[in-house]
Amino acid sequence: MIDLHIHTNYSDGADTLIDVLEKAEDRNLEYISITDHDNCRAYNELKNIDVNKYYKGNIIPGIEIKCGYQGRLIEVLGYKINTDKMQQWADEFYKDKTKTILQQKYFDILYKKCIDTGLVMNPKEKVKFNNEVDWASIAIFEEIKKHTENVSKLPADFLQEFNIFSKKYCGNKNGYWYIDKTIDYPSIQEAIAAIKQCDGLVFLPHLFIYRWSENIEQMIDDILNNYTIDGIECMHSDFNEEQINYLIELCKKRGYYMSGGSDYHGTNKPNIEMEIGKGNLKIESKIIKDWI
Repeated sequence: MIDLHIHTNYSDGADTLIDVLEKAEDRNLEYISITDHDNCRAYNELKNIDVNKYYKGNIIPGIEIKCGYQGRLIEVLGYKINTDKMQQWADEFYKDKTKTILQQKYFDILYKKCIDTGLVMNPKEKVKFNNEVDWASIAIFEEIKKHTENVSKLPADFLQEFNIFSKKYCGNKNGYWYIDKTIDYPSIQEAIAAIKQCDGLVFLPHLFIYRWSENIEQMIDDILNNYTIDGIECMHSDFNEEQINYLIELCKKRGYYMSGGSDYHGTNKPNIEMEIGKGNLKIESKIIKDWI
């Protein structure tokens, strides 16, 4: 079995690199990929430890890059990348837009939206948030959830899970909670070019989680027809069987590589486990045989 979509605390995961390696070993995973957002720092750490002490399987170098597409943020995955070159690109692109600066900016915007909406919130300085290590949207989501009075003031699915809050509400450019982050991130074309320049393959991850899209299939076709994509993440924790089969058939029909992963974040997404996701995943290594 494999899991090619894993986050550590080098981005928005809760686990350290060694935590991830040990869990992958416990699950006897044949292949993993650490795909932190917008950086490859986990791979720098890998160079300085005895990996076999923690994990004896195979590690495919990876990254997940947030990027702008039609006024919203989506992600692309890069696999088999040169992680040193990729980190150099990230350091250059984000030199004036560090995580600390961006997350504080987003935190302030979201907090003000909460107050303006009349939600019950602790004073800003008492909300658990450290802009050096935390992600603004997660901190705000958890703060809103703390106050039961907020439930009746919000749509029924708003607090159901973080992905709905993040993708459906904060990612809906026609909605109240929208934040235009595209000015802070590369365009999809820039992200693809960066991965290609680092000798990597470009995959589209978790396509069905973009709940702001009225027609996911049309969005998929648009991206595939207009950008140089190598493969699609066909299996993901949030996909149902119908969606998985749709993407597998699409890859077979159009000649794209396939991948799959849980999108593991540790306790930051406690309903998702490595390898099995929400209990619905068992990704066999044969799906990557064409490109591994």
